[in-house]
Amino acid sequence: MRHLFLVAAFTLSAVTFSADIPGGLARISEGLPNNTYEVALSPAYTLKPGGAYLTSELRYQANEDFGAGFGFGAGEIGYNFGVNGTWYIAPDIESQPAFSVLGGVYMNRVVQSNFLALRIVPTVSKMIPQDWGKVTPYASLQATPSFRLGVANNNFSLRTNVGTLFEIKDMQGLRVFT
Repeated sequence: MRHLFLVAAFTLSAVTFSADIPGGLARISEGLPNNTYEVALSPAYTLKPGGAYLTSELRYQANEDFGAGFGFGAGEIGYNFGVNGTWYIAPDIESQPAFSVLGGVYMNRVVQSNFLALRIVPTVSKMIPQDWGKVTPYASLQATPSFRLGVANNNFSLRTNVGTLFEIKDMQGLRVFT
C-alpha cells in the first residue's frame, strides 16, 4: 500500500504544464491569528522550462474561518499575479488534523502567452508541539485549469505539495517552510 501511495504522489506531482507557474504553495491548514498579516517568500528553480523563480504573497486573516491573499511572482519563465481566499473548514484539535480549501484566480504570463489560471487547493495539516516551538507537517493537492487568452489553448495541471512548517519560539514568530 505504501508503494502505491508513493507512485501515485510522484505521478500527480509530475503532471504539470507551463501555463501554471510554480510558487505560493507553502501553507498549512491552520489560519493566522484574527486580523493579522503574513508575508511569504518562496524561491524556486524549475528544470523544464529551466530558470529561477521567486513568488511572494501577502496573506491576511480576516477571522478564524477565512483568509485572503495577494500573490506575485516573477522569474525567467514568466510572471504571475492573483488573489486567493482560504476557507478553514476543520480546526486542528486532539487527533483531528486541520483541513482547508484555497480558491484563487491568477494571471500568468508564460513565455509570450497570457493565461487565466484558476487554482483549487485542498490542504491537510497536523501541528505537533515541541519544547522549542511547533512542527506542522502538511500535504495538499493543487488542481489548476488554465485558459490561454487570445489563441485558444487550455491546460490543466495537477500538483502535490508535501512539507513541514517549523515555528521556533526564540525567533519571535518566524515561520520556515520546507
